[in-house]
Amino acid sequence: MDSNPSGAQGGSSNASGAAIADTTTDVAVLGLTVDYLVDPIGIDDRTPSLGWRLVSAEHSVRQSAYQVRAASSPQDLELDRPDLWDSGKTASAQQTDIVYAGRPPAAGEEVFWQVRVWTGDDRVSAWSPVARWEMGLLEPNDWTAQWISDSTPSASLPIFAHRFTVPTQGRIERARLYVSGLGLYEPRLNGRKVGADVLTPSVTDYRKRTLYRTYDVSEHLRAGNNVVGVMVGNGFFNVPEREGRYWESVTWKSGLGGSGETVRLSGEPKVIAQLEIRYADGTVQRVSSDASWRVDDGPIEFSGYYGGEDYDARRWQSNWDHPDGDHSHWRYAALASDTPAVLSAQFEPAVAEAQRLTAVELTEPEPGVYVFDFGTCFVGWPCIEVEGPAGTRVALVPGWYLDDGRVSQSGMVGWVPNVLVADHYTLSGDGVETWHPRFGYHGFRFLEVRGLPTAPSLSSVTGIVVRAATGATAEFECSAELLNTIYRIADRSLQSAMVSPTMPTDPNREKAGWQADRDVALSGVYRYDFAAYNQAMLREVFDAQRGDGDLQGIVPDPTGFWYIGDTNWTGAPIVQAYESYRRYGDAAPLRRHYPAMRQYFQLLRSREKDGIYPAGEFSEGYFGDWMYPGQHWQKPFDPDNAHFTAPETTVTWGSWRIAVAMAGIAQALDRTDDAHEFGRQAEEIAAAYHREFFDPATATYANGTQTATAIALDMGAPPRDLRDAVLAALVENIRESGNHLNAGMIGLLAIVRVLTDEGRHDVLYDVAVETSYPSYGYWLEHGATSLPESWEWTNREGVADLNILGGLTSWFTQGLAGIRQEPTAIAFDRVRIAPAIVGSLTSAAATIQTVRGEITSRWHRDGTAATVKVSIPANSTATIVVPLLRKDAELTASDDAQLIDRDERSATYRTGSGTWTFEQR
Repeated sequence: MDSNPSGAQGGSSNASGAAIADTTTDVAVLGLTVDYLVDPIGIDDRTPSLGWRLVSAEHSVRQSAYQVRAASSPQDLELDRPDLWDSGKTASAQQTDIVYAGRPPAAGEEVFWQVRVWTGDDRVSAWSPVARWEMGLLEPNDWTAQWISDSTPSASLPIFAHRFTVPTQGRIERARLYVSGLGLYEPRLNGRKVGADVLTPSVTDYRKRTLYRTYDVSEHLRAGNNVVGVMVGNGFFNVPEREGRYWESVTWKSGLGGSGETVRLSGEPKVIAQLEIRYADGTVQRVSSDASWRVDDGPIEFSGYYGGEDYDARRWQSNWDHPDGDHSHWRYAALASDTPAVLSAQFEPAVAEAQRLTAVELTEPEPGVYVFDFGTCFVGWPCIEVEGPAGTRVALVPGWYLDDGRVSQSGMVGWVPNVLVADHYTLSGDGVETWHPRFGYHGFRFLEVRGLPTAPSLSSVTGIVVRAATGATAEFECSAELLNTIYRIADRSLQSAMVSPTMPTDPNREKAGWQADRDVALSGVYRYDFAAYNQAMLREVFDAQRGDGDLQGIVPDPTGFWYIGDTNWTGAPIVQAYESYRRYGDAAPLRRHYPAMRQYFQLLRSREKDGIYPAGEFSEGYFGDWMYPGQHWQKPFDPDNAHFTAPETTVTWGSWRIAVAMAGIAQALDRTDDAHEFGRQAEEIAAAYHREFFDPATATYANGTQTATAIALDMGAPPRDLRDAVLAALVENIRESGNHLNAGMIGLLAIVRVLTDEGRHDVLYDVAVETSYPSYGYWLEHGATSLPESWEWTNREGVADLNILGGLTSWFTQGLAGIRQEPTAIAFDRVRIAPAIVGSLTSAAATIQTVRGEITSRWHRDGTAATVKVSIPANSTATIVVPLLRKDAELTASDDAQLIDRDERSATYRTGSGTWTFEQR
């Protein structure tokens, strides 16, 4: 159900924090979030969604009511003066998506808040610790700053600086820097980089929206002279042509690089920055970018989002961003033309350095050519430490593969001949120098270094992994190291896409947000906290919506050159929106985008013919079951390949998934009539699929591929009396194929969903441990350190780091560990734990951090004895299905676990929150 958007008070209430007759409970209220962020600053949502966790050592803790209060200062809360909002005691078990309904805060205003809850026995908790949020700049007139650019553009990227004075008298209460730069920027203040984020701002369609970030710079300022500076890079905003450097896939409009035209030149780099210093006496000092700022040529000579970065350290001006720096010879900035239409706060987690990798091997295949092997594919930067004469130019060439010991860029530069992805560093000659690129990224494992003045050591180069700074929220391990390795390489490829909310899945050739790729990579995988990331993705998707209501399959896609009609790509964001709601309970983006979602779905239905969605050719933007075994670029749709599935089947499944998601979204928003209608339409699509494609002679669908049959089962297309036969046909196909999943990214998702739902863990286990082609084990035996794009990958060509065929890993958590939500549950309020003790495994364990708290499921067996241990967070209930190793096994359970069923294969219990242990002998 939709949360309480009005904040209306319910149940018994006491608006103040004064003593209430209720007795107290030991439940602690912790983990307060605002729009699923912890104590955010610079947000522009005036009615954010609030949430919290309950922590208790007791069993079966349930929340029956809550009270939220908000004030202008922590002191006001301490004195029981919630001047901004008091919800009163509100009868509700809801602890996510509680919409703030107090006085709308102004730009830059801080809000301090806390919450307490009542449990089912009407005992009240203590007030939570005080949390906070702070608004950013909300309206155009909140900005006194102006966009500025270089008044005399040159080949080098500009650097901007401005000196200002902080009074020696007056205590600074807080200082905020609001800043954006196109395409990417790095803010600096008094000789220091501001913030840990990189590759900022997130990629958007800059014609529609540009993002700014807010930085707390209170500790950066000093009395007297100060200097604020900004470096800029081209990023995705401005992709210039340079002979010999790769730039092809930003737009295919330029003829795959053949026309020689600039790929997408959106304009000169530009900056907007506004520093606000608030003093204890209430005064505010503003320092705003305008034509009085100074600009000069910086050390970055070339900045290509695809082709790399060239940096001349001789051009670095020491102290340029320091109060002692001399800007007298710099030119004045110009007010920028063609400025972005909308400036919005970037609320999603920024990209930051996540890890540093040390090379595991150093070779010299040719004199003066050194190759570093980092041992794994990753996305990020090379970082070099070097000493030598001024003017020495060092080339850094990344790649996934080696060819006769040298780096090969096969799979990185598409079909464009005679181009290179490379970074170049020219030494200043000033002792030991350390450098890495700033304004782009690469996917690579190997790095070829040329031009070094002396032979390097293994530690001369490190690899910097960059990704969104969002926390890991799931872990998995089991007794089979092969499965653990599959989980790790899938995780590595997922991280490699975490450089923007639309998650560009190819880190080199395209860097484009293919939405089905994002969908299959995240479906059923709880590895990271994507709550804010998903909201940002929807912002970009609906910014890009076409006038007729259609959605884009690539987001952002500024040229719109390649129209995509495949529903699994265009409709993926709606499916993800509903799955995100089910995981986090966040209805705010559903409320915000529902009219646009509805318009899109109505357009899809108008294109169907008797419930079947018509599909076109690959050249028309239909991809079908992309990357099925044996698929080749030269002939992506190959009816002669036994594993090829007609795209009419997969796009119809896509249409069905969208209908199911729309029904769930409508239900969440209390749009009951729409929910019933969309549900009816989903049933209509499934029935049409059965009518059109079922083959009664084989109990399969279409041409009998695993994909065509699995998506029928996933839709519930077979009538009840045929379902067992259809499932048996799917299993038989897999078994006769040598326990291989002969499917691409769409079919793989459907097959794993169906077999998990049907409890055929035996089949999935045999698939998981297979090592012959096509399988995960086959990839690993051929040297994979991340998930490749294609089953044909053999460590020689193609994209080596792309999470579109990782669908099996959802089974590790949902099947082997058995952690799932009940079908109609929201935000894990009702959990189902049904672990699979299968194959030769002796143990498995998984942990998921949910918005309610931690869920764990672990099991271990020794012969005919086994232990299952489960933890459920407060305010959740669980159904726990314990698999029996023998039908007559003696089973003991924790006190309070209610046995509700037992048969020869399992025992089913109902529990509340807490830790529960089940032992069988």
